[in-house]
Amino acid sequence: MKKTLLALGLAVIASSSFAYDAQIDAGYTYTDWDDNITDTDNTLNLKGTFYFDSVQTDKGPLNEAAFLGHNSNAYLGYSYNNWESNEVLGYEGETETHHLTAGIEYFVDQFYINGEIGFGQQNDKATEYGQTIYDEDYDVTTYRALVGYLPVSNLLLAAGIDGYKGDGDDEDNRFAVKAKYVAPLNNGQYINLEADGAFGDVDSATIGADYYFDQAFSIGAAYNIVDDGEEDTDFFSIRSKYFLNPNLAIGGQVGFGDDVQAFNINATFRF
Repeated sequence: MKKTLLALGLAVIASSSFAYDAQIDAGYTYTDWDDNITDTDNTLNLKGTFYFDSVQTDKGPLNEAAFLGHNSNAYLGYSYNNWESNEVLGYEGETETHHLTAGIEYFVDQFYINGEIGFGQQNDKATEYGQTIYDEDYDVTTYRALVGYLPVSNLLLAAGIDGYKGDGDDEDNRFAVKAKYVAPLNNGQYINLEADGAFGDVDSATIGADYYFDQAFSIGAAYNIVDDGEEDTDFFSIRSKYFLNPNLAIGGQVGFGDDVQAFNINATFRF
């Protein structure tokens, strides 16, 4: 009886694995700073996506199914970061950051629209010889709006605005661009090329590429650079993702930059 129920359960999973209506992504990142101040730096990310129409997975890489199918969606994301310092001459600091985002991606024929708004709060605490010397909150609102066009079905070109408004006069309204192209190669293999940038008081740009050996497995790399007008910092990472089945994937990423290394593990669940 147990074997029958197990077989039935696997059959249900298999029968529903060719399409999905929602997706949950979760990730954890540990950042190792090469300095004498930082003790720990940990980040947790969660994202839930609901698709207006079921996503089909019978063509192309599983990781790119929604993009290749032009599946419109709404999403909600949350990130949490905790940074703590070592004790230096009796001084210890801690920063906690919460950031919530909500957005929509919409495909209309060959046109693309993406709108997103976010709300964040950062709490900075510091003690000196056990006595609190400050405990302050910083609030920020982020926003992003892109309009794009797909000259061919698997190539997206988009532009718009990306910005934030914080406490006081802390704000930046930037020109944003985005590009993504998924191309078939030989023997069921694919390549994904993508770029994302925002340019204002602080410029940032990221380019990335992923090679899909088959529908399930990919290896890729990304490069990010940020320039605040006084100095620039860059970060290079290598990433991989593997779908155990069409509904469940695991991934990882290793990155490094000037005096910093980062290690990420993540998972995707579809239903």
